[in-house]
This record gives sequence, C-alpha cells and structure tokens, in this order.
Amino acid sequence: MEMTHEAMVMLWQQGLVTPMSSTINTFAKTDGSWWTAADDRWLRVSEPARNEQLDYHHGRFQSSKQAQGPMTAVSPWSRPGV
Repeated sequence: MEMTHEAMVMLWQQGLVTPMSSTINTFAKTDGSWWTAADDRWLRVSEPARNEQLDYHHGRFQSSKQAQGPMTAVSPWSRPGV
C-alpha cells in the first residue's frame, strides 16, 4: 500500500502521524503502521517483524528524548510549495 507525500503531510497536520524521531523523518507511523519515504510517496511497511523493530527503535528515541523535538506548524517533510 502507498500514499502520496501530500496525504502524509495532511495526516501529520491532523496530529495523526508520528515521525521516527526529530532527526529521522524517513519513517513515520500512522494508522497503526510504519511507513517509509520513497521519492514523492510513502510505502507501508508490511512485515510485522519490521514494524516491531521500528517500534523498538522509536521507543529508544523517545526514552532518550531524541524523538521529543519541537512540534511546529511546519511538517518534518515540508518542501517549498507544500
């Protein structure tokens, strides 16, 4: 399954997306699944074991406060014109 970059940004603006960390924005979680950035779209990580790995690493970032970056009105994936 995939979604457009614009769709991911819209979900983020609604508070429905969690990036991996404040410095790693190539992975994001929404709707209970992890997604990975690929060009101008996002691909759902479909393997359960990979989702578990991503949950584990996200938890480690949270515990070290690396994922606790400032939340702003600008998405972590903002590009000019988006």
